[in-house]
Amino acid sequence: MLIWAIRGVTFVINLLLLTGFALLYSWLQQTRFQFSIGERLRNSSQTALTIAFLGLYHLSSVLRIMSNHDSKAFGWSYLAFQIGVLIFALFFTQSRWLFTYLSVTLLLWYWWLPNLKWWGYFFVASMLMMYVAERFGRQIIDRPLLYYPFCALFSAPFMWANWISLNGIAPGWLWEISASLCISYLIWFIHHRLKCRAEWQALLIREARQDNLTQLSNFRVFNDDLQQAFKDYHENGTQYLLYTFDIDHFKRVNDRYGHLEGNNVLKLVATELIRLVPKISNNAKAYRVGGEEFSFVVFDSRTQQDTADIVANQVRKAIDRLQFTTKQGRRFQITISMGQDQIDDEDQNYLDVYKRADQRLYRSKETGRNRVTTANEP
Repeated sequence: MLIWAIRGVTFVINLLLLTGFALLYSWLQQTRFQFSIGERLRNSSQTALTIAFLGLYHLSSVLRIMSNHDSKAFGWSYLAFQIGVLIFALFFTQSRWLFTYLSVTLLLWYWWLPNLKWWGYFFVASMLMMYVAERFGRQIIDRPLLYYPFCALFSAPFMWANWISLNGIAPGWLWEISASLCISYLIWFIHHRLKCRAEWQALLIREARQDNLTQLSNFRVFNDDLQQAFKDYHENGTQYLLYTFDIDHFKRVNDRYGHLEGNNVLKLVATELIRLVPKISNNAKAYRVGGEEFSFVVFDSRTQQDTADIVANQVRKAIDRLQFTTKQGRRFQITISMGQDQIDDEDQNYLDVYKRADQRLYRSKETGRNRVTTANEP
């Protein structure tokens, strides 16, 4: 009974160690380092971590053998966990250095195993399985019908070699197979939870940067992009153009037809803007900056197909032609007023260009609406 209690406690502790390895390895894989040296040492750190945990399990196995006065060969207690470390490391990185160092480690391991005459064949078999794991690991782990059989095939050369090395002494195959299945499930579970967390974080980031109604980028992204464009202008001289417009008398639309119809207007305007912007430039982006106001930025003025006046009026006329129909069958159209400007050498702040474009927008509204005012006008 005491032997099984010790074996159970050892197994749980090793599971926790393997979990720690997997989480630390994933952190090294995904974290953004503050200094460039961290990025350069990312793969080296993962390789060192993997070798360190393999060495830790190996040392634990040797010490256990020595404490039991059994020096014939490696024991079974830590073999499944060493295989788990290999599988996780190979599945989630494609580093030629990791593969190379693990290959050397395996070569030494098979060569050092006593009583293993044909160790080279086992080494080649493990190398083939390592190659498959490194090349197709992410596809395999997302398919349970492939994943668990693959783990069994991956483990087979190690188990068989160890069994021969121990002259047929086994720990109890039911225990070893059960332990291997638990470890395989742990690896899958950690991957699944990390994947779900990454997807959730990506969704939160996307929702934080996207307007839910129109699916356009929101003001936060607009602000960040303008700031980056301002920086690029001063570093590289890349000029950019900004257009901003809002829907004329949008409050009347909401009051007359209801807010649901008003929302439908905003969505269709955004859809039309998404269609038009790529035709203006291959380096342009559209935003909903608030309420009924939209903007689009051409981040390199040389990529714009036409002059600012032509572009502004093309967008204005395209939106003017949109037809809206309420659920009651009432039809209506809208107009927009637009302002435009571009980066200037005298700008002290990245928002200066937006302020000037916004002032021109209001000039368009003050002079009758349904018109554009660009930087070409006095």
